[in-house]
Amino acid sequence: MVVADNRAYDYSDEYLYNVPLYEEQKKPKSAAKKNKKSKPHILTVMIVFAVSIVMISHYACIAEINYNINRLEKEFKEVEKENSLLSVKLAQAINLQSLEKVALDDLHMQYPGSEQIVYVNVTKPLPQNDAIDRTFYSKKDVLDNKYIAKVKSLINIFISYLD
Repeated sequence: MVVADNRAYDYSDEYLYNVPLYEEQKKPKSAAKKNKKSKPHILTVMIVFAVSIVMISHYACIAEINYNINRLEKEFKEVEKENSLLSVKLAQAINLQSLEKVALDDLHMQYPGSEQIVYVNVTKPLPQNDAIDRTFYSKKDVLDNKYIAKVKSLINIFISYLD
């Protein structure tokens, strides 16, 4: 609500022309205040804008990473399916009957005749003395470090009791 200026009813010439109206006095001050107040507001708006740009770029980066993860998971599932199919094919290829068929038909192989079979006579190996093997150490080993040789012998004795 605007208050009427009472000076308008005063008919003295001196008062009307020499004293500025209330509105005229306030206008220059309010314009100066607007300029002073607008600078901090612009700075605040710019800071908020910069922070929002940083946040948006951060979320865009996260979205791109999630997209790549999903794409790689799909590729991984496809590779797993292909791997399982290949393992089935490998199991089928290892089948002895299919190998025999390929050997006889495609490679023209044949079973060996009685004159082609050779028998090997294998004799039993001589039993070794375990007591000699447990205590045998080279001279170099014993001379280099007697303590390590003793620890080795103790470990061997302990293992022989466990057997």
